[in-house]
Amino acid sequence: MKKRVLAAIMAAMMVVLTAGGCGDGSGSDSDSNKSSDQKTNDKKTVTVVTAGTGEPYSLLADDGSWTGIDSDMWAEIEERTGWNVEVKQAAFDAMWGELDTERADVVANCTAVTDERMEKYNATIPYYGDAQCIIVNNENEDLQTVEDLKGLTVGCTNGQAAQNIIQGLAEQYGFTVTLYEDSAVGMNDLMLDRIDAYANTTTNVNQFMHNNEEADFRFFDEKLLANNVAYFLPKTDEGKELCDELNGLIQEMLDDGTIAEITEKWMYADMTQLIQEE
Repeated sequence: MKKRVLAAIMAAMMVVLTAGGCGDGSGSDSDSNKSSDQKTNDKKTVTVVTAGTGEPYSLLADDGSWTGIDSDMWAEIEERTGWNVEVKQAAFDAMWGELDTERADVVANCTAVTDERMEKYNATIPYYGDAQCIIVNNENEDLQTVEDLKGLTVGCTNGQAAQNIIQGLAEQYGFTVTLYEDSAVGMNDLMLDRIDAYANTTTNVNQFMHNNEEADFRFFDEKLLANNVAYFLPKTDEGKELCDELNGLIQEMLDDGTIAEITEKWMYADMTQLIQEE
């Protein structure tokens, strides 16, 4: 009888110990899952705003897909850092409002470095260089210089670095400026002779002609402006910290040739060679 009681007690103890062991294991799994969740939640999120209106720079499609130079740049940055990069779209002028109100961390639209922008925002080191130019239809041999544009209509992309220059030249030489939100639309109008000339970036013109065999543009010999292209961030402590991190990444990607490959893919040339020394 005593043996039966002892056996029953021992069996009960084993059930308790087993249950306790299962409980400990379950708790360990829960802690492990919690730790994994915390790692996911702790992942740094960077919100990038882009106009996203066209390649080769930045095109954000209706289905949410992002293509162009800045898409490739930020995919590489995301891969190298493990950051969670979120992309949002805003009109070119509205991008800066997103930055000012802290609804975005970075403006990324292959944007030119200007003194005005540098005064208001933190700018990264340039990741490639470009030039502003004036183009006309090649068949129009009467147009060779800015002076020949008197009384005519010149298109320009709204917000681009060429805008202020071309508007100033319009006052000086007596031509009219028509602004476009999309460079491709403006150059298409030039191709169809709806306007007489267009001010844009050399790379954007090359891209358009590459994709439109019927486009036969000629560049004026005089370039309007050579400029660097960078990312812009708020002038805050957080903006400065992120800017410094991006500078390290951009320099790394310049040194290992990654950005050269990206610009060659989209612009058919190594545009890092055109970065202007400050």
